Amino acid sequence: MVIGTDSTRLVGMAYNERMRSFELTEILGEVPGAEVTIERGELVVHIPAIGDAVRLDPDEIVEAEPAFVPTGAPAVQLGVRRGHEVLTLIVTVDDVVFMPAYADDVLEPGAELVVPAMPGLIGYSEMHRDVRALGRAIDDPEVRHDPEMLAATLLAHRCFLTGAIRVGLWPVRVAAWWEYSNARAGRAVQLAPFRADPFWDDLMADVTEARRLTAAHQTMETAE
Repeated sequence: MVIGTDSTRLVGMAYNERMRSFELTEILGEVPGAEVTIERGELVVHIPAIGDAVRLDPDEIVEAEPAFVPTGAPAVQLGVRRGHEVLTLIVTVDDVVFMPAYADDVLEPGAELVVPAMPGLIGYSEMHRDVRALGRAIDDPEVRHDPEMLAATLLAHRCFLTGAIRVGLWPVRVAAWWEYSNARAGRAVQLAPFRADPFWDDLMADVTEARRLTAAHQTMETAE
């Protein structure tokens, strides 16, 4: 993915919080399809095409500028501070592009596992497509999975999801596919232990709740 920026439109972050929020909503509002609001002091960028929204404290954003994407459509690149890191987040017309987490950040220290080459940036829609494809393929009797590569793929997908969480996304549907694949593959592969992550635990709790609500809705429809 080739991405450039237009430095002439750089939004400075030296204003007070009120001005900062205004500048952010103004520049992000130039991306067609993006629904940008400030809710209880939080910047919310909803992208209907992916069914998710970025939620960030404006103070966490240290840079905002227009970006060039391969399609030529309007896009905005943000720099999101996380500790000593600044993570890249790009809002496009119908997607959000972000940095996957490093495997070392999601695995317990000292854990060893083969990790496939991962992109420096990945789109939300790409993540959803890849994780869903594995979930559908894992039960296909005609598809043979190498246990080592299956474990590595599950790890890569976990890195995608953790990267999404770190920039304010909450990919419940994608995480549901990952949980399904992980449960089905658990009989055949040995995954390295993951670090404790309260955000991941909360996401999994929402996956469980979403499944419960879906099952309840289906039960009601059947009863009718």
